[in-house]
Amino acid sequence: MPKYRIEAHCHLIGASPISENLGDKIRTLADKVAFRTRYPDLYAERIIQPPIDISDALLADMDANGVTHAIIQQDYGLGDNDMVAAAVARHKDRFFGLLLPHKYTARRMPTRDEMPKLRQLASEEIKRGIEDLGLIGVGEFFARAFTTEVNPDNILEDFRPIFDTLAQYKAPILIQTAWTQFKHNLIYGNPIWVDEIAGEYPQVPIVLTKMGRGFESLFDSAVLVAMRNENVYFDIVDTRADHIRRTIDIIGSDRIIYGSDWCCMTRWVREPAGCHQRHLDLLTQAGATPEERENIEWRTANSVFRLNLK
Repeated sequence: MPKYRIEAHCHLIGASPISENLGDKIRTLADKVAFRTRYPDLYAERIIQPPIDISDALLADMDANGVTHAIIQQDYGLGDNDMVAAAVARHKDRFFGLLLPHKYTARRMPTRDEMPKLRQLASEEIKRGIEDLGLIGVGEFFARAFTTEVNPDNILEDFRPIFDTLAQYKAPILIQTAWTQFKHNLIYGNPIWVDEIAGEYPQVPIVLTKMGRGFESLFDSAVLVAMRNENVYFDIVDTRADHIRRTIDIIGSDRIIYGSDWCCMTRWVREPAGCHQRHLDLLTQAGATPEERENIEWRTANSVFRLNLK
């Protein structure tokens, strides 16, 4: 086993009481994806309930799977960055925290006219999160919260206030690829637009989460962006073993990060295996060598997020 095992993609803050009893409704990843449409009343209730602390459940899963540390962030719900920082403070020996510069919304997306102000507020929240709360970067970034553009050049211009601030701190950011279970414009799931931003801000580490989530065309786009930009990394959430192997061979294991997308819903997935074990199995299936596993399971995250684990 590697010296450390870092869960670098974990949604802890924002869980609701309803999410505590979903074991009979979520057994597979497909169950999680379909939850919003299968159980619309539960879904609607889940995202407006006061959040609860499920740190003990995460720590139990971590201990059962040899995970030494977790980089936590908000989930879809009523959590906030102060709650992330508080959870980190309670578990300083196990948790690090990422901030979100926006709030997911279940009701509507912002209008184009609202976005300039939201982008400025996002910049201010990044500064507050890093300087006042001690958070170490930005969690999964929801592009549609700040732009309606589809041309990469225009997306870059819209995102300048956010990335100018990240560049000041050389702080990492997670950008999702492929789909999510939430309502948003799927066009931003193809990460080809990230190329313009990565090239303009080489001092900002960008983690393309899910590396296309198993879809060949999206994976190809992600790899293309990473080949052109040394500051682009991947995590392995919901990907395929053959995609991990190809990524190792193309850009190296030192650009790949272990993560499982553990959250209040994914924690219930048990088929074909639990959240952490399913992703550890992918590394085995990919034929990762001991050295490659050391990189993926902790060294890359340690470097990208500047965790200073020795």
